[in-house]
Amino acid sequence: MEEQQGQDTVSPSHEPDQGILDAHRLLVMWLFISTLVIGVSFLALVLYFHWTGRGGVTIGVAVIVAGAGGGFVSSLQRLYGFQDIFPRRQYIRLFRRMNFYVVAYSFVPALVGMIGAIVLYLIFAAGLLKGDLFPEFHCSMVDGCNDFHGFVTNWSPNGPAANAKAIVWGFIAGFSERFVPDILNRLGSERSK
Repeated sequence: MEEQQGQDTVSPSHEPDQGILDAHRLLVMWLFISTLVIGVSFLALVLYFHWTGRGGVTIGVAVIVAGAGGGFVSSLQRLYGFQDIFPRRQYIRLFRRMNFYVVAYSFVPALVGMIGAIVLYLIFAAGLLKGDLFPEFHCSMVDGCNDFHGFVTNWSPNGPAANAKAIVWGFIAGFSERFVPDILNRLGSERSK
């Protein structure tokens, strides 16, 4: 009898709480759906420009999408590893009850990744980080980068390798949530000396 009581007290501690499992499944599902929505939207945009011949996807848009992808991969990796991704245990009840909150929560990694990718792209464009690993920028038109519109449309990575570097760094910025804040802190401390 005592042996059975000992087993009863041990077994519940090894099994995950059903509420945590339900919230985990719901988050995985909505992260998958939101990744699919953003990916298919980007693919549709690329195909639209290809078929119509009107304009094209700029490197800035590609970097932003790469940042969103990095954020999603990081989140899905944490969820797949079943790490404790909930900021507080009270969110488990909220995830089970409010689907809109779960949908919004599943888009947060993409948003953080996009913002990180944009900031890092601007750091590269400003020339604050230089070296072989980072993209070099140039103005594609003579005297065409003096105003904001010229900067947005004509100031871009110099060549295919620089474009690829910008996209890879955009993904890294989305994947590692602390990467861009750490760079900004380091740049701020260097400039204040």
